[in-house]
Amino acid sequence: MSATFVPTQGAYPSKGRYCEIEVFSSAVPDREYEEIGIVEGEGSAWKSDLEDILPKLMGEGCSAGGDALIMQSSDTFSQGRDGIRTQRISATVIRWKTE
Repeated sequence: MSATFVPTQGAYPSKGRYCEIEVFSSAVPDREYEEIGIVEGEGSAWKSDLEDILPKLMGEGCSAGGDALIMQSSDTFSQGRDGIRTQRISATVIRWKTE
């Protein structure tokens, strides 16, 4: 299982790998925010699901200086000659706008 962060705007100081980061899965936040990047996590579908990949996504979001994740998509696909099933989950990393 792995996760990678792709910045879409600027660079921000890391909040450490294990910061408190909010996760929005079914609604967008009701506060003003700016998108700072996209984080994607991937794992073998036979042994990983959101509960396994989410901590990696959160860690990448914290390292990128994010305040929250907005979950975007989850795809399962087969790859390689043996058709190994892989799950890929992506989320938008955001920072709260301050007055």
